Amino acid sequence: LKAIYLGRARRATNRFLSAYRTQTAGAGASLDSLASAGRSYGDSPLFAIYRQGIEQIRDRLQEGASSGLNDKSLGAIRATLDATAVREQQRLNSLLVLLTIAISGGPFIGLLGTVVGVMVTFATIAKTGDINIAAIAPGMAAALLATVAGLGVAIPALFGYNYLGSRAKELAADMHVFGDEFIAKVNEVHGV
Repeated sequence: LKAIYLGRARRATNRFLSAYRTQTAGAGASLDSLASAGRSYGDSPLFAIYRQGIEQIRDRLQEGASSGLNDKSLGAIRATLDATAVREQQRLNSLLVLLTIAISGGPFIGLLGTVVGVMVTFATIAKTGDINIAAIAPGMAAALLATVAGLGVAIPALFGYNYLGSRAKELAADMHVFGDEFIAKVNEVHGV
């Protein structure tokens, strides 16, 4: 599910960036032309940053900064964009901790099963007093099966975590770059 969500976020981000760059190209560009297109870009974390930035600009311009935004206002808008980026990054990384739990816990569960299997083997040997393959095989098979099960959980979780984590990091990097580009454009259009 996380892979599907990150894929939707990537596609929405690509659509948003394409539209944003088209709309803001040129000297007379309008920054807020995409603000009402929430359905088209709703899964994009960059659109969330953009929308928050547009709201901040509108609020500050309505408060009497009609001549433009000064450095203090731009700094406050930047802080809001950074806070939104952090929240979006948390949303991108949510539930990935379950994979880290599987990565670290799976081998230990396998080890526990191995220890229990060996203990069962020794108990069987002690009970029968005979060391033969029929007495040892069931306990050792259970021990090895537990090890395989633990590793069977941990290894795919490790690959999944690395893959999903890298996709989330790519989007996080895009958010930081977009925040810088957006503030630069705001300063160009509305700065004093």
